[in-house]
Amino acid sequence: MKGSFRSIGRNYWKLGGIRGLADKGGKGKGLFIYGVKDIVAVASGKGGVGKSTLAVNLAVALANKWQLKVGLLDADVYGPSIPTMMKLRGKPETNQDLKMIPKENYGVKCMSMGLLVEKDAPIVWRGPMVMSALQKLAKGVDWRSLDILVVDMPPGTGDAQLTISQQLQLSGAIIVSTPQDIALMDARRGAQMFSKVNVPILGVIENMSYFKCPHCGELSFIFGQGGARKTAAEMSLEYLGDIPLEVEVRKCSDEGVPIVVSSPESAVAKAYNDVARRVVDRLGELRTQFGPEITL
Repeated sequence: MKGSFRSIGRNYWKLGGIRGLADKGGKGKGLFIYGVKDIVAVASGKGGVGKSTLAVNLAVALANKWQLKVGLLDADVYGPSIPTMMKLRGKPETNQDLKMIPKENYGVKCMSMGLLVEKDAPIVWRGPMVMSALQKLAKGVDWRSLDILVVDMPPGTGDAQLTISQQLQLSGAIIVSTPQDIALMDARRGAQMFSKVNVPILGVIENMSYFKCPHCGELSFIFGQGGARKTAAEMSLEYLGDIPLEVEVRKCSDEGVPIVVSSPESAVAKAYNDVARRVVDRLGELRTQFGPEITL
């Protein structure tokens, strides 16, 4: 397991500074989550690009394919979707320290605002209440020992995103976008936000990259071709891979069974597994670059 954290010896963090790893305690007070080695944010500049679907399948792939201890934090307070995608029901219990015990499915520990409110209840909160809720969802949870905590970020670059970036010691961020120019514009803004708060960018993923006809096998580039790869190159960022557009991914998400579980040998599941491996490699590079902590 730990051997998969390989170091290739290259530095891809030309955009954004290098922050301490999550298990190093961070530069500021309150950034540390006990027992969590790495915290990875999955972000997009706008909604509708499949970020949550990617976060779910990434987390499950890391846990099942690569045998890591993984947690999944749904930080989209206004539109929590992780309980549906992970088939989670009921409110979390609390331990003797009054910390919430995360729900678990498919080998992944999960926490979401969707587990704390009624399914169709709207979250009508102002900024300060959202900030407080995010801190409790992250630090008021008994995550125990985790190799990676995947954070499904809310879309955009507002208060919620800044709170997570500044209150948690993120090991890195993944930028998700479709190949469409409009989506890529917002993806750039998302990357620049992480740069301003010195969070390293692990790389860019192109979601809904192409559609392969199930009858003739012809590829259709519905949202454009190669846009995310080109953007990553222009911003000197690593390209982590592309995920095709498939009907089964949508069906599995609605049914609460990630496609990496329901169809592990499918092309799209293999794409998610490949992306998960590259994320592990990138964290390994960062850990090597960060080096051992020396205390005098």
